[in-house]
Amino acid sequence: MTPDADRLTASAHLHAYAAPLTGEPVLIPDTNVVPVADVGAPTQHNGVGDGGGDNGGRDSSSTREADAPVSRARGIVVLVALAVAAFLVCSNESAIMGLLGPIGDDLGRKESEIGIAATVFAIAVMVFTLPLTLLTTRFVRRWVIVGALLLFSVGALVAATAGSFTQLLVARGITGAAHALFWAVVTPAAAGMFPLAQRGRSVARLMLGASAAGVVGLPAVTWLGRDVGWHAPFWVLAVGGAVLAATVAVLMPSFRTVQSTVIRGEYPSIRRFGRVMAVTALSTGAMALSWTFIAPLATDRYGFADGTVPLLMATSGASGVITTWMIARFLDRWPVKLVVLGEALLVVLFAGLWLGGTSQAVFIAMLLLQGLAWSILVTAMVNWALRHTPWASDIGNGVYAVLFNTGNAVGSRVGVAVVGAWSVDALPRLSTGLVVAALVLVMTTPRVRARVRNLRGGGQ
Repeated sequence: MTPDADRLTASAHLHAYAAPLTGEPVLIPDTNVVPVADVGAPTQHNGVGDGGGDNGGRDSSSTREADAPVSRARGIVVLVALAVAAFLVCSNESAIMGLLGPIGDDLGRKESEIGIAATVFAIAVMVFTLPLTLLTTRFVRRWVIVGALLLFSVGALVAATAGSFTQLLVARGITGAAHALFWAVVTPAAAGMFPLAQRGRSVARLMLGASAAGVVGLPAVTWLGRDVGWHAPFWVLAVGGAVLAATVAVLMPSFRTVQSTVIRGEYPSIRRFGRVMAVTALSTGAMALSWTFIAPLATDRYGFADGTVPLLMATSGASGVITTWMIARFLDRWPVKLVVLGEALLVVLFAGLWLGGTSQAVFIAMLLLQGLAWSILVTAMVNWALRHTPWASDIGNGVYAVLFNTGNAVGSRVGVAVVGAWSVDALPRLSTGLVVAALVLVMTTPRVRARVRNLRGGGQ
């Protein structure tokens, strides 16, 4: 640091913000700037590998509390704020699904045309994820997340004031870019505030916000849109994003990726990471292939009334939220075995939809299983990706996000073609095949040979 910076941080009453690029203090509220780390110094993230699925880096001697850039109590408060932000961001992502009718009626468009807004959002996420990640990789994490939330608020504000379909599309493009940056950065940033052995737990806690968006966020958006007006949910999202941006700016410590506990994977490997990406694309593609059409599957094949579909979806979402909460304690212990479990449960899910006939009881059971399986798999896959990324954790997470969204986009488009050529009944069998292929890739992953250094006894 500069002499001026030393004088500032030495003061009993003054602390400093870190500049986005350099980490040097530029302002003086109490924010506990983390000193710039020596990038060339050796790291001691020697967590034990699970050998394809067992311990997963729980050796506490290699991940001391002192390695974290923030106290545990403050880290938990920030993690809660980030989980709420994830809730808002994901509620916005699915908002169009619940507002097709009101938007179409107001703007004089067919529901199928309004669906283009969802496509614009998805394209923006895929296009902007890696460029924005690379552009901001050396920035202080707090300011990147604050910037993403402010951009999100701007996009929501554009939607809240939209009087034309074109303006709505612009708004979805802006929020898509914000969504891309937020998810590329927030997962490794949240994990990086805690010791490495607690990475999986922190990731799962963050994902609770995303899971809750399907149970609480989408129904709330739908209700506001129908009873108050479709602009109302976007006003709430715009204000909420701005409030959370201010909250993160005040509470989150200033650190860059190289100063966190998750600089890159414990076991960096381009081959292993490539396998993780293949599993991610196959899994998300399989889910999007069938789940995009779960409503017509429920009504046409299983005979449910249209009005019961939201309740059925909420049941699946509630199962997912509970599962995400429960598996947090196991992610660090079994990082790969949980991926295997998630894939195996997906095989049961899609095989049940394929071979289970038209029984409504079977369908409800499969909905509950979907919430269970998908929550396990999504949380475990991102944890697995961070474990093996050969680059900085935010870049690895950005690549993961691109493959995840690509799988979603391709899977849904293939689903459209399959339904057009055959029927929705063909979707589960194709999804079963994709998930079986993903499961084989996970099961044939070579076991990690862990190298552990005993740091107890004065570093011996």
